Amino acid sequence: MEEEKQIPEAEKEVKEVQDESPKPLSVSQEIPKKDHPKFVWTWKSFFFSFIWLAAVVLIIDFATKWGVVNFFRANPDIHQNPNLGNGSPSLEVIPHFFYITLSYNTGSSFGMGSNMAWMRYVFIVISWLASGFIVWYWLKNLHKKDRWIDCVLALVLGGALGNAIDRTFYWEGTVGFSGVVDFLQFYIFGFQNNSFAIFNVADSALVVGVILLVVIVLVRSIKEARAKN
Repeated sequence: MEEEKQIPEAEKEVKEVQDESPKPLSVSQEIPKKDHPKFVWTWKSFFFSFIWLAAVVLIIDFATKWGVVNFFRANPDIHQNPNLGNGSPSLEVIPHFFYITLSYNTGSSFGMGSNMAWMRYVFIVISWLASGFIVWYWLKNLHKKDRWIDCVLALVLGGALGNAIDRTFYWEGTVGFSGVVDFLQFYIFGFQNNSFAIFNVADSALVVGVILLVVIVLVRSIKEARAKN
């Protein structure tokens, strides 16, 4: 009789322990995922977002382009680069190395595709799509406070917008010329050889930004690979 009484008591104790053990959460009771921290705009966060850098690039690009255009409009007889047989407006800055040479480009950066008129419309679409994507990606990832990436994106955005504005709005019937304004000409490989492609501030910002982005990605990838090993 004593053994029969002990068995129900043991079963009762086991049942109590089972009731006290934690139960698995149902789908409706799952712990909610933490949202990304909200980005708060302050003067400090504005500075380190580097959006102002895109504006600086855009302003410098706009000012230098129109400064060169207006300079050669006021001085149409300046042709100081003897290598240019077509009489293109050119001002010698460093003899046989650096010239300010006015050129209108209807293609992409550094004159690519300028011999095909229809390519201008393609580059207009690409320029604005690329600019929009950069803004979207930048806003989406501001909370990460990745200052290197934000700085690079600002450079690329400023350059993309600078040339996009030229391609879209500068036509013969509106401003008296057609295409992107280029004016920086360097003879890196010697004056007797062809010069490097004529370019502008926006092109420079784009190239520097892309190079920095590649370097940052490579360095971080190498660090991550070493950390895993």
